[in-house]
Amino acid sequence: MHKLLIRVTLTVFITTGAVLLALIVVVNHEIAENFTSYLTMSGMHGEMHGMMQHGMTKPPSMGLPEQEFLRSLKHSLFLVGSIMLGFGAIISYYLARSITGPIFTLNKAVKSVAAGSLDVRVTIQRKDEFGQLATAFNEMTKKLKSTTILRQRFFAGIAHELRTPLTILKANLEGIADGVITPDKEQMASLTEEVDRLTKLVEELRDLSFLEAGQLKPEFQEIDIGSILYQIVQKSQPLAVDKNLSLTCTIKRQLAPIKADITMVQQIIYNLIINAIRYTNTGSIQVIATQNSTSTIIEVIDTGIGINQEDLPYIFDYFYRVDLSRTKQSGGTGLGLALVQQMALTHKGNISVQSEINEGSIFRLTLPFNIH
Repeated sequence: MHKLLIRVTLTVFITTGAVLLALIVVVNHEIAENFTSYLTMSGMHGEMHGMMQHGMTKPPSMGLPEQEFLRSLKHSLFLVGSIMLGFGAIISYYLARSITGPIFTLNKAVKSVAAGSLDVRVTIQRKDEFGQLATAFNEMTKKLKSTTILRQRFFAGIAHELRTPLTILKANLEGIADGVITPDKEQMASLTEEVDRLTKLVEELRDLSFLEAGQLKPEFQEIDIGSILYQIVQKSQPLAVDKNLSLTCTIKRQLAPIKADITMVQQIIYNLIINAIRYTNTGSIQVIATQNSTSTIIEVIDTGIGINQEDLPYIFDYFYRVDLSRTKQSGGTGLGLALVQQMALTHKGNISVQSEINEGSIFRLTLPFNIH
């Protein structure tokens, strides 16, 4: 990178020197010409006239004082030029440093990122293109770090979710093979449940990958969102009753039909309701729907355990667990909310959450009328 500094310095210096040299040559020539013309037209006018009468066309030569004056003037000119050239060299160096300095800083930061350090940040207190580049670089490393953490959590989550059912299946199958466990109806139902859990996990992973890659295209059609809400709430009532929870659906105004993928919308609402039931021990769960001029807004409000404020930005990440100690009875695969977010985005919509510890949570789904 120091070669770049030398090249930029030399380029600026040579350009400055060439311009200055050309200026000195032109000024020197003009001074000589104008000084000769001045002498000819003033003090030596008579002599020049006489010489022209005798057929002499060359102007008279200058005397020693005039020549000394011109030498002194040229000397001063070259002295000033040399000083200016020296200043030009210094200015060229610092100008080159101002250009290459941020590049050196960014190059060092890029090498650190390439070496695996994603905590590096570039500090360039400028508002020009270099400052914008530094800001973009910092945003990039921030997103890279977030993506890396998400990927690590993703693989850790997959390992955790796969390990438990596979361990159970392996232990039971070995027990059956050794004659320790009798493969009765209850035992087979338990094994089938673990297989279903694995199947659900694989299907959700597939759907997520397709949604993110844009390969799972929604089939938009006109749907009655109010009717869908009532159906899903009715379907979820037994789960709420098992926990002595009140589950209600309120539609504040007549909902106009919307264009959406009915399967995705059903899954979004069902996942939100199941999530609310799962993390609510006492109280109620309300599903409230309304519309404004541009969107349908569906809120799932519970009186559950709530979510810490520091957890809220990550609640829709893959396998993110607010309760790290949850079991398969208290939690699902950890992909439900991630699927909700991706399906909402596919509909050009939005999903957000408000929550307070021990106060409950509000999940708000917004589906726009105009999906194009």
